Amino acid sequence: ALLRDLPEQARKTAEQWVGCIAGASLVDDIRAMLRDAGFTEIELRPKPEYVRAMTASGDPLYTKLLGLLPEGVSAETLDVLSDIVSQPAAPSAEPDFAIAEAEGLVRADIPAWLEAMRPRPEEEAPAAVEEPREAEGLLEGLRGLLAPSPLFEKPIVHKRPRPAVPDEELLARASLFHDLLEREAEAPSVAVQAARPRLGDRLTRGLVALVLLLAVVGVAVAPYLLPAVPDVTAPLSPASVLHLFAAVQSLGADDAVLVAWEYGPEEADELDLIAVPLMRHLLDRQVALSVASTRPEGLTQAALVLDSVAAGRQYTGTLYSAVGYRPGEAAGVSQLLGMLPESPRMIIILTARPAPLRQWVEQVRARYGDDVTVVAGVSAALEPAASPYLDRNAGQLTGVVAGVGGAAAYEHLRGVPGRAMGRLNGLAVGHLAIVVLLVVGALLHAPGGLFKRKKKGAQS
Repeated sequence: ALLRDLPEQARKTAEQWVGCIAGASLVDDIRAMLRDAGFTEIELRPKPEYVRAMTASGDPLYTKLLGLLPEGVSAETLDVLSDIVSQPAAPSAEPDFAIAEAEGLVRADIPAWLEAMRPRPEEEAPAAVEEPREAEGLLEGLRGLLAPSPLFEKPIVHKRPRPAVPDEELLARASLFHDLLEREAEAPSVAVQAARPRLGDRLTRGLVALVLLLAVVGVAVAPYLLPAVPDVTAPLSPASVLHLFAAVQSLGADDAVLVAWEYGPEEADELDLIAVPLMRHLLDRQVALSVASTRPEGLTQAALVLDSVAAGRQYTGTLYSAVGYRPGEAAGVSQLLGMLPESPRMIIILTARPAPLRQWVEQVRARYGDDVTVVAGVSAALEPAASPYLDRNAGQLTGVVAGVGGAAAYEHLRGVPGRAMGRLNGLAVGHLAIVVLLVVGALLHAPGGLFKRKKKGAQS
């Protein structure tokens, strides 16, 4: 800020504008601006030592400014003020009602609760109490230290309340409750008389047991006791069984056939029903039969089945030849195929597991392509896994015999009933007996139900 205006030549000099001198405000203007902003007790302190230091330093800006000043005017009279001290006006505790009344406003009453919220002048804070100094020990002369706490605090003693004296009524209730808890629970005795079954119920139960026994056990045992048992049902022959039967029927004498015997005693109950009619059909066609397996018990199981088939029949020449046993899953199958003296015309896979079926199909197709006919005899549970190989586009399996139903259908096609047909007859007779029992039971109990309804209607 300047104490007086600069000469006209100094204000028009560009260097003075760049140096923030030509555009500086006057001190009176600064004081007026501060007052308009609400500041009071404004104090502006001149600092001539600042101007003297800049003049003595030979600064070209100030040297040129001194040359432009008129005679009798020094640089100190201009005095740039850099220290402005001011204090803002303290807000008045009371509003200025004179201005409001002059504008035509009416003063309203202020509620007591709002008046209590009016800001008040701050009270002076109480003087801090000076804490005493430590008079002894390592901390002598220091202030504001925490008071030492005792090593062992005094235990807190709780006074026990005086026991209440129960009255006689409360004691009587407690005694009664105690007696109820000590008393043993006694179940109410109810005399129950066992209802004796009626004669009609006994006859019905006995008839049911007898019919079921004859249906299940009798039909299963009859093929071994009687020379001929009539067929109760005719098995359905799926297309896969028909194709397998036709493939075996087309074999000629001395055609090489390899049987992959991939099951053991635990699966023999179901798969023997399939293997027996197949082996009997192959031996009747007088083929050159050979057996191989990747399971250690496979060749033993094959020998049991083939010996039972050959019993009571006269076959000329060698019954079958054993190629051998090779472990190793797919690697074992590949080794067994490499041990054959010549390419077989047909390969039959007997298994109840998906892995051997897949391994034999893949290895045979990889070695022989479509030159060898591949068929399979599988369990009923494995039939869904074997179905994709029967697809016309895949053509990996020519035919499949699955489960008891497939074995019975193969026996029916050959016209030689066997164990599969007997088991299928037993299942059919059992189902028929259940239907008959349901019908007979309904006929026997229908009159009794009508009689009871009439009796209730007469009583009501």
